[in-house]
Amino acid sequence: MGFVNITKEDIVEKLKIVGVTKGDTIYVASYMPILGPGPNILSDTLEALLEAVGEDGTVVMPTFNYDYCSGNLFDPVETPSKMGVLTEEFRKDSRVLRSSSPPWCPFAAAGKKAGNITEIRGTTSFGSDSILQYLYDINVRYVLLGCTYNEGAIHIHWLEEKLEVPYRFWKKFEGDVKLSGKITRDVSFMYAKEDLEVLEDIDTSHITSEFDKSGKVKIEKIGLGQVRSFVARDYVDFVEPHLKNDKLTGLLPEARKYFE
Repeated sequence: MGFVNITKEDIVEKLKIVGVTKGDTIYVASYMPILGPGPNILSDTLEALLEAVGEDGTVVMPTFNYDYCSGNLFDPVETPSKMGVLTEEFRKDSRVLRSSSPPWCPFAAAGKKAGNITEIRGTTSFGSDSILQYLYDINVRYVLLGCTYNEGAIHIHWLEEKLEVPYRFWKKFEGDVKLSGKITRDVSFMYAKEDLEVLEDIDTSHITSEFDKSGKVKIEKIGLGQVRSFVARDYVDFVEPHLKNDKLTGLLPEARKYFE
């Protein structure tokens, strides 16, 4: 069976079906293999996202690169994203702005609110003065294109920091950042996972599988996968009580024993 050819128009139509409208600010996480090997699939997807939100909307993506944590210089203009091929294509687009703080968790944005988002210089990666807080405050719409909640719903980390889960700890990072051609020293903090192999992955699928049935999520088939959309506050409102009741709920059974 041959792969169905996915066009820009197909993607725009699917985005409309899952609730993306003109003027929206959307946070996009992606797994592009579901859309196939079309020669223009990356550019077509970016254009579809921008078209779906229109000139009054904004597209946001994670463009993280953790090499800074190993002592490498972070340059928001040149340091590549390691969050998938679509995020790197987005980062390189001339219409896109990129944040610089904290430098291991930069976000990129294009559209009306891009400047407001990328100028935020939070002291922590996911805390109360971070880009994630801003996205929560404006009730950003998530678009999970081919990826799971575990891979794309980044506000789980905002919740982990807010509720001070015991499997994370405060870690200070210092390093060099290049801004406007000048190298400066940066200091910031992350509520980082404990250095245990068992904590390599956080799994909330037992919660998000129920969230899918809540009526707050729209799901549509596309290519070999799905596109899923919901707003940040609905996700937080659904997940937070579970995490409050059991701060280890995001851990796999083999990891829980280290903290119980």
